[in-house]
Amino acid sequence: MSKDIIEVNKLTKKYDGLVAVDSISFKVKEGEIFSLVGPNGAGKTTTVEILECLKMPTSGNAKVLGHDVKKDDDKIKKKIGVMPQDFNTFGRLSAEENIKLMGDLYGSGNLKEIMRKVGVDKFKNKKFDELSGGMKTKVGIGMTLISNADLLFLDEPTTGLDPHARRETWNLIKDLKKMGKTVFLTTHYMEEVEYLSDRAGILIDGNIEVIDTIENLIEHYGGGIKVNVLEDGEAVNIINDRADEVLKGEEGTWTGIFDSKKEARKALIKLFQLDSKVEVQEAGMDEVFIRLTGGKIDEGGELV
Repeated sequence: MSKDIIEVNKLTKKYDGLVAVDSISFKVKEGEIFSLVGPNGAGKTTTVEILECLKMPTSGNAKVLGHDVKKDDDKIKKKIGVMPQDFNTFGRLSAEENIKLMGDLYGSGNLKEIMRKVGVDKFKNKKFDELSGGMKTKVGIGMTLISNADLLFLDEPTTGLDPHARRETWNLIKDLKKMGKTVFLTTHYMEEVEYLSDRAGILIDGNIEVIDTIENLIEHYGGGIKVNVLEDGEAVNIINDRADEVLKGEEGTWTGIFDSKKEARKALIKLFQLDSKVEVQEAGMDEVFIRLTGGKIDEGGELV
């Protein structure tokens, strides 16, 4: 069983009476990708900055790699890699020079190997200011890796990236896990959480609503599987017999909502045997977030 690499207990942070983080508790296991998800202002960045020893908590405590964030900040900082929100670095230095500089400061890994793994070798001589958003993100991740850290904090790493660059970054983050790294990710993109995470915690107004594996979150809070039948007749009888809820749509369509994947599979087998016209809609993290919070997060990270 994987050990707990981060332990957070009743962690609180206040700013002049404003509660940014409100007595939250959670653990992160070694080797997993853990996501803290929520809208702007939820307390995600404040939480990771406490864990990175950049801010002191008002109360509560946390341990990172076995060290107390209040007492052992030097030890923690030497063992973690950090890519902050809105990451930026020396614009006139090349991609390679920026990564090398971080290695010189914190103890260098294999520069060429790291550049190859994150894809920086293809543009290593270009100045940072000349790079696209996706390229800059790769440089940032390379700078977190060069110190040989086993625990990486990536704060909103894909904000502002185009869909192609975002997908490339996701694949790179997946590769970090394959390298044996533990990744603590903050994000407001539900698709990102679902694609990358082993477990996730939903943070709203400084409070954690729920923490679980992605599979369990969708199973328990996603609202079930929807099977749309596009015709009347025997297919509708199958839906009525097996679905937990049945809704009649327009032009003779019917929707069966199944709380159980097992029951949905049984119904689908019978429908396929009838050669029925069906559509299947599986719940995802978007539905989980809506059902738990009553709202959703827009592209800019705002709760609507």
